[in-house]
Amino acid sequence: MKNLKLGITALALSFASTAFAQTTSNPWLIGVGAHAENHVAAGKFGDMFSTAFGGNGGELYKMNNFTITPPLSKLTVARNLNKYFVLDWQTTVGNVDNKKIGMDKEFFLQTGLGVQFKLASLWNEESWFDPYVRIGANYLRHDYEGTGAVNSDGDLIKANHFTTAGGIGANFWLTKNFGINLQGDYVGTPTDNSAVVNFWQAGASILFRFGNTDRDKDGIKDKDDACPDVFGLAQFQGCPDTDGDGIADKDDNCPEVAGPVENNGCPWPDTDGDGVLDKDDACPNVAGPVENKGCPWPDTDGDGVLDKDDACPNVAGLKELNGCPRTAVEVAKDTEAALKDILFNFNKATLRPESEAKLDVAAKYIKEFNGGQYLVVGHTDKKGADAYNLKLSRERAASVVKALEARGVKAEQLKSKGVGEAEATEPETASDEARQKDRKVEVKAIVDLNEWAALQKSDVPAKATKKAVKKTSKKK
Repeated sequence: MKNLKLGITALALSFASTAFAQTTSNPWLIGVGAHAENHVAAGKFGDMFSTAFGGNGGELYKMNNFTITPPLSKLTVARNLNKYFVLDWQTTVGNVDNKKIGMDKEFFLQTGLGVQFKLASLWNEESWFDPYVRIGANYLRHDYEGTGAVNSDGDLIKANHFTTAGGIGANFWLTKNFGINLQGDYVGTPTDNSAVVNFWQAGASILFRFGNTDRDKDGIKDKDDACPDVFGLAQFQGCPDTDGDGIADKDDNCPEVAGPVENNGCPWPDTDGDGVLDKDDACPNVAGPVENKGCPWPDTDGDGVLDKDDACPNVAGLKELNGCPRTAVEVAKDTEAALKDILFNFNKATLRPESEAKLDVAAKYIKEFNGGQYLVVGHTDKKGADAYNLKLSRERAASVVKALEARGVKAEQLKSKGVGEAEATEPETASDEARQKDRKVEVKAIVDLNEWAALQKSDVPAKATKKAVKKTSKKK
C-alpha cells in the first residue's frame, strides 16, 4: 500500500509540474503509455555506448530480456521552453524484475526531470516527425534489499536510488494536437558504484499537445498575438487601438488621442490657436487667417488698413480712401466743405465765434495731409462799391489764413487772395438771404509749381494781407 501511494503521488506531481513562459504554439504536452526495462544488457554506467551497439552479446535486442509494464504505467508532462528546448517530467511505475540477477518483480517507480533538444527545430518546428535527444535526472524506487545484491564495494544495494538518464526519442504527430511517442534511455546509478541497478528503458506513449491559449480573450491565439496580455483587434495582430485612429497603441505616440499616421498617431498641434494646424501654418507662433496660411495680414505702411485691402500699401492713408492718402485736391475740397458758410462780422474781416469749429476741422484736414499748397480765395456779393468789396474779400481771405496758421498749419502752405464781387451770381437787388451764397471763402489746391511761384510774386502777398486785416480790424 505504501508503494502504491508513492506511485500515485509521483503521477500527480507530473500533472502539476512546470511553470515556464509560453514561447511556441501548443507548448504543453501530456503523454500516457507503457514502458519496459532491460537490466541484462546494461553494464556499468560508462558502458552505455558499447551495449547499445552490440555489447553483452546483443542482449539489448532480445525481447525476453525486457519486462513490459501494462498501459498507463508511464506519464509524461512536457513544456516548451523555446523553439529548441523542452522541459519534461516523466514518471514510470509498475512491478519490474531484474533478470540480470534473477530478482523477482518488485515495485518500481522512477520520476524526474529531463531536458529535450528538439532536432526538428533545425528545419521545421511544426514537422510531423519530431525527433529529440534527452538527458534527465530521477529518483528511483526499486528495492534490492531482499536480494543480497552488493555493489563493487561489497555494500548491500538498497531501495532508493539517484539515477541519470540519456537517450533519444521521437514524436510522430498524426494531427496537430495528437501523436505517438517512442523513447529509449540508458539509466544509470552513478552514486551506487554498481552495474546491478542500471538498465535500458524503452517507452511508448500516445501524446496530446495543447496550450495554444488566448490569455486576453480577444479571439487571437497567444502564438499569433503581438499583445497577448491586452485585449486587441485582429487587424493589429491582437493589439489595441485605444483612440480608434487606425494605429495600434504599441506604434502610437499618443495612444489615447486620435491623430494621423503621418504624425505617429498624434494630432497636429495649433500652437497659436488660429485654427490653422502647425503643419499648414506658415506662422505657427502668430495667429493669422486661413486665407493667408495662418499668418497675420501685414500693414506695411502702418495706416491701419491691411495690405490686402490697401490700394496704397507702401504709403500711409485713410480707411475711407482704401489706405491711400488724400491728394492735395481732395484736401482742398474737404477744407472748403468744412469752411462752407463761414461767418464774419458784418462789413468786417473778423471771424465770428460760430466759425471756430469749422476752422478747427479745416486745419485738421490740411495738417493730416502734411504737404501741399493752398490758395484761400475770398468772395463778396455785388452790394457796395467794387473797390471796397475787393478790399474786404482780400482781408477776409487773409483772416482765414491767419486763423489756420494759428491752428498749426504751416505758413508756407497758404496764400490768400480776394476777388471781391467778380464771381458773384446774385444781383445787388437780391435779398440778403440770396446774396449770402456769394459771401464765401474757397480753398484751392495749387498743384502747378509755376502757379504757386506766380502767387508768391502777386501784389497781395500774405503779409500785406495780414496788415490789411490789422488795419481793417480797427474800423468799427
